[in-house]
Amino acid sequence: MHAKKFKQLFLHIGLGKTGTTTIQQDILANAELLETKYDVHYPRRFSHADRYEGNHSVLLRALFSNAPAVRQRLSEIGIPDQQAIDKFNKLTMNRLLRSFEKTPADQLLLSAESVGHFRQAQMTELFNWLNELSESITVVACLRHPVHALSSEIQQRLKKGEDLETMYTNPPHYLFKKLFTRLENAFGKENLIAYSFADAVQQDCGLTAAFFRQIGIVADDDFPKSKPINTSISHEGALLLSSVNRQRPVMLAGARNPARTLVDIDYFRDLPGRPYRAPAEVYNLVKESVEVDVQWVEQEYDIDLGRPEQIEVERYRSFSEQSIDFIADQLVQGNSQRHSLIQRQRHPLTQKVIDIVAHPSLIFYKALSLFGIGRLSSK
Repeated sequence: MHAKKFKQLFLHIGLGKTGTTTIQQDILANAELLETKYDVHYPRRFSHADRYEGNHSVLLRALFSNAPAVRQRLSEIGIPDQQAIDKFNKLTMNRLLRSFEKTPADQLLLSAESVGHFRQAQMTELFNWLNELSESITVVACLRHPVHALSSEIQQRLKKGEDLETMYTNPPHYLFKKLFTRLENAFGKENLIAYSFADAVQQDCGLTAAFFRQIGIVADDDFPKSKPINTSISHEGALLLSSVNRQRPVMLAGARNPARTLVDIDYFRDLPGRPYRAPAEVYNLVKESVEVDVQWVEQEYDIDLGRPEQIEVERYRSFSEQSIDFIADQLVQGNSQRHSLIQRQRHPLTQKVIDIVAHPSLIFYKALSLFGIGRLSSK
């Protein structure tokens, strides 16, 4: 590779559910300021990456895409085969090299929480590539207690096509010791910074400024506290989306299911209802399973992730599982019709009419929510 050699490279890897999206969008919105005032370059022009909003995850995933699970994820977002991956990577490298050549900054910042899921071989390949770009590399990870992150992590995976039943049996969470062992093997422990999300949210400066403090940059005035970017799915929306994922999987035979549209997730995210919570026994299962792992990372990196509170079992009236499946099926059919019709219409008033005509089941569901007639059960 022929590229500018930076003096320092910072690789921000999240982890998931630690305000990473908020940080990335804050940085993207202030990238020029970051470069001129703080001597840090943040690559930001990737028109070939669909919905790029400051997250370098897909770019790095595609560059290091040998694992089958990675290939499946890329296929889900429209990069289905080696030819498409090669084309995507060529565009990525061209844009990166162009940005490196133009910037006067001596420091480079990349942000990609997907690195936390890299296998050892991918992690080592990533280090070798980054080592060509900079004289020094620092990896920065924000850690959140798995119990505190569980609700958000489940919602994130729902958006990717998983269902609640599977995740309740095997709750998703990071294995800190395994992850940091891979990072240490590739980058060296002396080049890793780990800090606590629980501590970061308590700071007056906000998550983005708290991140910059970790790498020695005080930018509190330029990155004021802001609201989180990722909005939560309601409990009812999560249950309905889970039903859709089960009835109409996102992927079929290695390709995206034509019965699912790219806007499905946006639609279910907007459904009204109470905040999502997993059953109490799922939180307790995670709490028991991660205890040793959390102790290890707290001792090794001298941080405190906080202690989870006892989760109480909730009691409430609910719809049957059959009712949930029926409502979910009706909603996704209505959304498919709306999406198809709205592509042909651009006038806002016409779009509102389409919403009403294509979504009679949504009107029914919202009426139930407004008058409190029943609730969707988490089981």
